[in-house]
Amino acid sequence: MKIDDRVEQLVRDTLHWAVKRRPVEFDEALKAFSDESTRQQAMELLVAVSAFVTADICGGRPSSGQLQELASEVAEAEAWSSASSAEVEAFLAAILTGRSLPDVLPAASAVVLAFVVAASLLSMRPKGEGEWWFNYLDKVEAAIEAAG
Repeated sequence: MKIDDRVEQLVRDTLHWAVKRRPVEFDEALKAFSDESTRQQAMELLVAVSAFVTADICGGRPSSGQLQELASEVAEAEAWSSASSAEVEAFLAAILTGRSLPDVLPAASAVVLAFVVAASLLSMRPKGEGEWWFNYLDKVEAAIEAAG
């Protein structure tokens, strides 16, 4: 997957506010995804990032129990976003099985969940001393691009 530099920066800016759990700034940042092409590219990137990090956290393809536990952790950590455990689990299950998100979630929910889940997963994954979520995101994006 080739990542568009402009879309990547918009995604990173929006993820920043989700990681910081700043709903007003997060909502403002979401407005940058006003056209369909930008929104679609952002969703593709966020889905790839969330799938990669989920597999990394779970040590491979997660079991249904691991998925439920991870969804519960994300929903609890991201209570500011009002994402429920069931929504997070539905989002993760869909992206890991290749199901279309509109078949599982309303479009507006899917966009918010994509950012909230990716931000939460990036920030919860254990990192080395002095490493931040965005350093890990650099590695994830490099792996995604290398995989094609």
